[in-house]
Amino acid sequence: MKNTDERVSPPPRVRDDELAGQVSAAGARALLASIVSESGSEVAAASPSHRRSWRPRLVTGALTAGVLVAALVAGPGLLRDGSATSYANSAVDIVLDGEQYVARIKDPFADHAEYTEAFRAVGLDVTLRPVPVSPGSVGEIMGMMISGDDGPDTGTPPDPSGPRFGGVPLSMETAPGRCEPGRDAGCVMVMRIPAGFTGRVDVKLGRQARRGEEYANFDLAMAPGEMFAGVRLRNGRPVDEILAEARKRGLAAVFSLIRADAETGGLSFEPLPADRVGRDWTVWNAWQVKAGVIRLLVTPGRSAENPFYNGSAPPPAS
Repeated sequence: MKNTDERVSPPPRVRDDELAGQVSAAGARALLASIVSESGSEVAAASPSHRRSWRPRLVTGALTAGVLVAALVAGPGLLRDGSATSYANSAVDIVLDGEQYVARIKDPFADHAEYTEAFRAVGLDVTLRPVPVSPGSVGEIMGMMISGDDGPDTGTPPDPSGPRFGGVPLSMETAPGRCEPGRDAGCVMVMRIPAGFTGRVDVKLGRQARRGEEYANFDLAMAPGEMFAGVRLRNGRPVDEILAEARKRGLAAVFSLIRADAETGGLSFEPLPADRVGRDWTVWNAWQVKAGVIRLLVTPGRSAENPFYNGSAPPPAS
């Protein structure tokens, strides 16, 4: 791996040669999804006060009458102008159901262009990018960027299913609930988008990781349902102690040295072979790399505070 120093906002994906080896809860994750305006400033979906900082841009999308047969047999001109109300290809089915378009994702491993094609056909400017995640985050929204003439509703309490537009939520779930798309027979991811939505949305959606594939949700290792759930590192713990915990869970451990910039407090990480890590060193955080592999973020000694809680980055889920 080429060693590069990167600030922890957000933490970099970690790749190196030493790595060997549902939305039943989607609502909660949707509240954590980042909603970003055209300017790129992040807005927390769960925070009404943050949503007020929305910066608009006009993006239109035509939603006029049509039927499934028309969508499937009509010429290219009809599909390009977004006048269909239903569309299907090998990756996704989309139908208009009341105030929402309902997209059933049949193939979570398809190229994202196939999803884009289907959404464009019904007049929605939606880019759906499935990213590999751990089993506990399959079917959940891992990140969201939205721009358009209207921001999410600010006059109503946050909705656990996702941000609302004109009172109608934009949400994600798995059907049936708690199943794993790409692994369980008959399991699909279902995305619901307000029919009147005229903006642009770019969604990162958790899909089942292939064998050996690295997780995009690496920083959720200690969250409920993840590989290091229940482990607490807020005050730091010795390497020996955490290695024992990893073995108990059947996990192989790899290491990265934490380096803090003296002026900014920003963090960077240097992958280390296990034989260079002292057993009395301190573990301050853990990232799930891929199935069966946990990364321990360490320093040679102890400091007065956990470097992940010094304001340079969002604290870990511990």
